[in-house]
Amino acid sequence: MTKRKWLALVALFGALTLVTAACANDEEGGGGETGPTGTEPTGPTAADRIEVTVHFQGALTGDYNYLVIPAFQGAQLRANEFNAEAGFPATITMVQGDTQGDPANAPPVVDAVVSDANAVAVIGPAFSGESEASGDTYNEAGIPFVTPSATNPGLADKGWDYWYRGVANDAGQGALAGRYLDEVLGVANVFVSHDKGTYGQGLAEVVRTTLDGAGVDVAGFEGIQSGSSDFSAFISTVEASGADALFFGGYDADFGKIVKQARDAGLDIPLMSADGSTSSTFLSLAGDAAEGVHLVCPCNLAGDFTAKYQGEYGGDASAVPIYAAEGYDALSVVGEGIRYAISEKGAASAEEIRAGIKEYLDSLTVDAPYQGVAKQIAFDPGTHELASADPDALYYFYSVQGGVITPLGSAPEVLG
Repeated sequence: MTKRKWLALVALFGALTLVTAACANDEEGGGGETGPTGTEPTGPTAADRIEVTVHFQGALTGDYNYLVIPAFQGAQLRANEFNAEAGFPATITMVQGDTQGDPANAPPVVDAVVSDANAVAVIGPAFSGESEASGDTYNEAGIPFVTPSATNPGLADKGWDYWYRGVANDAGQGALAGRYLDEVLGVANVFVSHDKGTYGQGLAEVVRTTLDGAGVDVAGFEGIQSGSSDFSAFISTVEASGADALFFGGYDADFGKIVKQARDAGLDIPLMSADGSTSSTFLSLAGDAAEGVHLVCPCNLAGDFTAKYQGEYGGDASAVPIYAAEGYDALSVVGEGIRYAISEKGAASAEEIRAGIKEYLDSLTVDAPYQGVAKQIAFDPGTHELASADPDALYYFYSVQGGVITPLGSAPEVLG
């Protein structure tokens, strides 16, 4: 997928001011169409629908847009389905807030949300750094915000009552990566590296801690210069350390180059990364050297939704639709919250709908989850982290086989 096509897609979506009822109602995301009371909702006629906006915040352009656009596409698809549903009590307009993934670009996006009289929720922020820059304002404004992809564990410690994480975090991702290196690959010592960013370094620190606890030697722990074109010095350091494997916490733009240059230099050890490298960009940058690379991700690319997504977006679909299903599910629970607020609580204003959405999200527990297309959606009542009876089941392993990022199974299936 070329960047030009992605930018054209973003421009197309940006031109939409009202989501039409062009898509048929979807039945895959069922299981959440009753409110906390368990009663069946009823809705007004289409003419009486309340106009609401749901903002999407993330890197819709820029160097990392391909990690975010699938989540936006998934959310847009679900909004279309709600709008096409007879009796749904609102018309949802998706509004884009492009930060290019940079926390410095978050304030004007947040200001646009807070000043929007029809805004009832935010899907995002997509990345952890911009979440830190946005969360206080959203929380103070009482606007529910559900991230489909921000994975830094520290976000749950911010005390945001209106924040919800629709994806598992890096504490589990890093711990499972460490276990995979130990139990599946059976390596004796690992060089752990990162890009010095909020996401990448935090993930790498969890991997290091897990390896230490398992008795696996950490041959080195080092941050790279993100954006560099030459990683030869770093690769020499890894080789000199005698490491049996390399783990990288960071994004595909760096990892793809590291993998290619490592293989070109003759470094023949297992290479592993996580969700930030699970993309077509990684495959493109690494080329044939990507073969055999190991990945862990809290994203489910193995379900039926991937085929649905690709059928909907055709040539504009991402070859590796990371977090598309999670974006779809995030909009699903927000949409069901809108339904609950209006149809069951009688909400008429944006403020009342926001409160109803929060009440609905708070009702989603491990014992009473929403059945999404990626996974069951339930939130820990204290932290608003994605919750599950088996937390490891929220993560998935992949390896590159024949140039394709191939699912190996969920963590319990792979690790036993």
